Amino acid sequence: MRIEKDLLGEVQIPLTSPFGAQTQRAIDLYPIVSGKALSAYPDLVLSLLKVKKAALLTNMEIGEIEKEHGQAMLSTIDNLIMTLPDVIKTYFPIHAYHGGGGISTNMNMNEVIANLANRDSYRQSFGRYAPIHPNNHVNLNHSTSDALNTACNLAIQKAWGRLQGRIQQLELGFEEQANQWRHIKKISRTCLQDAVAISFGDLFDGYNTSIKRSHTLLSQDVESFHLVNMGGNIIGRQGDCSRRFFDSIIFHLRQVTGNKAINRTDDLIDSSQNHDDMVRFASNLDQFALGLIKIAKDLRLMASGPQTGLGEISLPAVQQGSSAMPGKINPTIPEYLIQSCMQVSGHCHTVRMTHAHGELDYTPWQSVVITNVLDAMETLGTAIQVFTQYCVVGIQPNEARNAQNLETIIPTMVSIMQSKGYTYASSLYKECQGDLDRIRQHIQGDNVL
Repeated sequence: MRIEKDLLGEVQIPLTSPFGAQTQRAIDLYPIVSGKALSAYPDLVLSLLKVKKAALLTNMEIGEIEKEHGQAMLSTIDNLIMTLPDVIKTYFPIHAYHGGGGISTNMNMNEVIANLANRDSYRQSFGRYAPIHPNNHVNLNHSTSDALNTACNLAIQKAWGRLQGRIQQLELGFEEQANQWRHIKKISRTCLQDAVAISFGDLFDGYNTSIKRSHTLLSQDVESFHLVNMGGNIIGRQGDCSRRFFDSIIFHLRQVTGNKAINRTDDLIDSSQNHDDMVRFASNLDQFALGLIKIAKDLRLMASGPQTGLGEISLPAVQQGSSAMPGKINPTIPEYLIQSCMQVSGHCHTVRMTHAHGELDYTPWQSVVITNVLDAMETLGTAIQVFTQYCVVGIQPNEARNAQNLETIIPTMVSIMQSKGYTYASSLYKECQGDLDRIRQHIQGDNVL
């Protein structure tokens, strides 16, 4: 172990660990029992590394970091970016969310960069923080408030690329199913009661329209994450970073990320007080998840049986459905999607709760917001991928059962109503007391249909 000193006193840290006192205090204070470590969110860690690189390049350009020190830090950051999968668990072990508005996340990053740069470029032991200091140099001209907020936006954009690809595969799956089975009709249902005939193409097209509508809303939300608050450190007031840094940081952030759409938000004070862009995104994720639950439940109902249920469709059999009933196959993939979407909804509810609990000039809940958003996206994306691959593409209508259903009382009465009017159909139904055979005899005699 080695001893470091901070504002509160001495801290014992493992000798070979490149983090410092603030990271170690976070490890000691916030044990990871049911939660996750920061290392469980590589998109966030990578995004924060890129923010640090952009800040460093800006500080080097404007002459506020010595060239030699800057090159040492730059080499360290680039190496961390390249080797992140190998070192992330060792270097970033703190609880993913913690008190203080994410300061432990920011300082974990600052301490690691400073210690590694000092060791690799100046042969200094960990904890010396000379010549490079985590606050004076790595954190120069920015703070947790703007660096972490910006990293959150970048992380969501990166995760969105994966989720969007899986949504598109689901859309394609339903589109292909709609086209394949468009010629087969089924009975629709309202309030779980028989209604009129529709095609399976109509059914699957309807599901797909709902999915695409959520897809569009989420895509629009992601566009808002191109606006960042770099340069609005502390609470967003002007003057807490150098003017030259403020003017140049967006250019370097675009260069580092390769994202030319990045720009600074118009109101930096607002960015300190609110994170409603992430709340809105979480709300639409939640709405999408609830819509998928409805679709999955519909498939379970339509596949119920095999002999005493609706039996209108067959779902791919992927595993046995009972430890006690031989031959039983359950709709486990739709049920997996339902459970996953329930979990997604919980994550999103947590995000929405935070919007009501920021006080005065700063909302300190960024850590719990970003972790829950990223968890929701990963859970949803994985569930959609499984649902598409093992369920949607293998759905098959039961043609015989659906043809039989179309000959039942309600579709027949609707056809009579369309031919002879509601009054005639209602009177006929009453006269025959709902007996389908008697109704058919009447309509055959009257040449109604």
